[in-house]
Amino acid sequence: MPQRLEDLLFAMEEQFWLESAAYYQRNLADAALMVFPDPAGVQVKDEILSSVAGPSRWIDVALEEHRVMELSNGAALVTYKATAHRAGEPKPYRVRASSAYVHDGRDWKLAFHQQTPLL
Repeated sequence: MPQRLEDLLFAMEEQFWLESAAYYQRNLADAALMVFPDPAGVQVKDEILSSVAGPSRWIDVALEEHRVMELSNGAALVTYKATAHRAGEPKPYRVRASSAYVHDGRDWKLAFHQQTPLL
């Protein structure tokens, strides 16, 4: 798999952590689904957009242990460990995360994202 695809998808993944709802609106697949730890749970696109409305919740994020698997032409899975910080909170949020991307003929779109907290 070309290094370029990995670089592109991980750049997008980082932006999903740091950007506003406008970024999500542009880069989520129409049938996007996200699975978060409770109480957020499973969210579809409209719920995702509502939950990220307003300024970004994260002030920085580090993505480590990158893995990319090209599932087929136009579909890829990324996995990684994330450490993110919120303003005013001393303890970082640490998770293992996975995301599936699909190519819509023009751009890569996030179709699925899941987080498992690290203790």
